[in-house]
Amino acid sequence: MLVPFVILMAITKQPSATYVSMGVIIGAIAVAAGGLRVGIIISIVVSLLAPLAIISGLTPFTGAVLMAVMTLTVGRMSRYGLHRAAMLVPVFLAWPMLSPVPWVTSKELSTIGDLLKKKHLTLAQAVSVHHTSSSSSSSAAKHLVDQAMIALRMDQKYLAWVMAFFFIGGLLASVTMHFLLKKVSLPKPEPHTRAEAMPYTITITVLATATTFFFLDHPKDTGGAFMIATILVLAQVGYDIQWKPTVARVISTLAGIGALAGVMALVGGNSYVDVFGVPFPLNLYAIGLAFGFGAIVAKFSPHHWIYYVFITPATALLNAYTTSNVAQLGRARLADNLIGAALVTLAALITLGASKLSQRTGASSNLVAEPLPSLS
Repeated sequence: MLVPFVILMAITKQPSATYVSMGVIIGAIAVAAGGLRVGIIISIVVSLLAPLAIISGLTPFTGAVLMAVMTLTVGRMSRYGLHRAAMLVPVFLAWPMLSPVPWVTSKELSTIGDLLKKKHLTLAQAVSVHHTSSSSSSSAAKHLVDQAMIALRMDQKYLAWVMAFFFIGGLLASVTMHFLLKKVSLPKPEPHTRAEAMPYTITITVLATATTFFFLDHPKDTGGAFMIATILVLAQVGYDIQWKPTVARVISTLAGIGALAGVMALVGGNSYVDVFGVPFPLNLYAIGLAFGFGAIVAKFSPHHWIYYVFITPATALLNAYTTSNVAQLGRARLADNLIGAALVTLAALITLGASKLSQRTGASSNLVAEPLPSLS
């Protein structure tokens, strides 16, 4: 995670180079779940979808449509047991869709850096303040901010670099992990039947799509990416809901939020330092790297529940540029994760009830339709 980030940050001098670390986690987890070929395919797919995610975030409808396409694809891949390999694609792309890390020009760096250090704003907020500082009225200021965000999401150079960040990180991780794990026997993907995949696909698609639409339609409400991550992490494939692993996932995810809250209480706030001339939240990013490293290691360990403890804080802290009030980060996101967990549990109960009703109906039909045995 560090090597490609440092190189790309030095080349571009852009905060959005942090996206390469997300690509690394996506590629590494994809290799763990499906092998080198799957890891390379997932890296290509996430890099192609990244600019579309940024553009689709311009309206709630387009963002929700893209999230539906991604989650439908994840559901389809559960037929081949590869849904865990693809699950992190919509999880990580929810962040640039809802709150992309801006592209900052060299002329803006000093001013924006001062705003970040003094006012504890997110990078997007600092860019907005910078663009509105010369405006005399609130309506004109809002118009300038809206125009600046539209221009950012449509900037071809920015979109191309974001695509490159995800691709380089994912490809590097895929190839590296493949060579490191040559002598490791990884579990083979477990395919699921159509009857098992259908309720899983419906659950993640409906819940993640509705969440995406709501948070894009209410941009002042934060936490959408957390809720989407919770839904995708906790949703389970199959009619016969296995409550023990489901409960373990819920508890582990909440434990991750608790760990995040504790760490953030100790850290206190964003600490921006100049890295290659760019204001950078080094403390949060370093902690995010540690959580990301733990998530990758846990994915290859027999204690898989630890993966769920680390993955949500990792996604949050590697998006440190989108966080302003760090001390409140863990507590504020606890509610989002509880809501997401409640929605997934409700969907599981509905699925289980429908399964039992279907089995009972099928059993009754078979009893009626069964022919009488021949006396001969």
